Amino acid sequence: MSRWIIVAVVAVLATVGAATFVQKGAATQGAAQASGDKQERKAPPAGNVEAFVLPDLAWEDNPDVTGVQNAAGVGDPTRRQLYTSFGKIEEGVRFPAHTHPDARITTVLSGTMYFGTGEGFDGARLQPYPAGSVIHTPPNTPHVIWAKDGEIIVQETGYGPTDIEFSPDAGQ
Repeated sequence: MSRWIIVAVVAVLATVGAATFVQKGAATQGAAQASGDKQERKAPPAGNVEAFVLPDLAWEDNPDVTGVQNAAGVGDPTRRQLYTSFGKIEEGVRFPAHTHPDARITTVLSGTMYFGTGEGFDGARLQPYPAGSVIHTPPNTPHVIWAKDGEIIVQETGYGPTDIEFSPDAGQ
């Protein structure tokens, strides 16, 4: 039990720290673009520190859901370790009901994510979570995501190995 609490605390701290870093980077970049200055990014501190700025991530199309892109973050989600990944969902896209074998901590970095639990999609039951929201989803909890009002970008942190299983009536 205490091991799980430590992992959860580390995951939350990693999520909040990365979200803060991304938000600061986005704010700095936005200010530089607004003033017409070219944004120069500094290298991360020495050692094993990794840093991410959203525009620099290597986004790839999701093979399961059209209109969704993913980018790798820290760690290997196929191994028994802490990992962080990023997701970008186009406006109007509904990510169908699915589960993961691991707990997830999802931080909404931009847009408003509509989120709900259950096997099917019921737009009336989904709750809006604006940028800055953090959602903990326990293992094997069926859930859906909808980018109802515009593109959303999220950061997900978990402790692998992970996978995704779509619900039988997910309507892919």
